[in-house]
Amino acid sequence: MAMSINWYSAGATAFVLFLALALVGTMFLLIKLSNDDSDKYKDLKEMVETIFGTPAHLRTGNAASQDDANKEAAAQSAAAVEAFAEPCPACGETVTEQHRDCPSCGLRLL
Repeated sequence: MAMSINWYSAGATAFVLFLALALVGTMFLLIKLSNDDSDKYKDLKEMVETIFGTPAHLRTGNAASQDDANKEAAAQSAAAVEAFAEPCPACGETVTEQHRDCPSCGLRLL
C-alpha cells in the first residue's frame, strides 16, 4: 500500500507548523519586550517575570525599597520582643531576651 498525501493532511500539517512558529515568535517578542529597560512595558515585564519564576525579591530596581523594608521589619520584630528575665532551664542562671546563649552554661536559648 503506497502512502499518499491528500490536501487535508497537508493543510493540517501546515496549520500546525504555522501555529508552532507563531507561538515561538510570540515568546521571543514577549522576552524582548520584557528586557526593555524603559517603563513602557512595565506591567508586561512583571507578568513575564512572574510567569517564568523570577521572585520579586530578586528583581532589579526594587533593591533599595527591599532593604528599607527589611530594616523596618527587623526593627519592628526587635521591638515586639518584650523584656523578660528568667532562670536558665539547665543551670538556673538569670537570662534575658538579649541572651542567645546562657552566659554560664552555654545552653542555646530559643
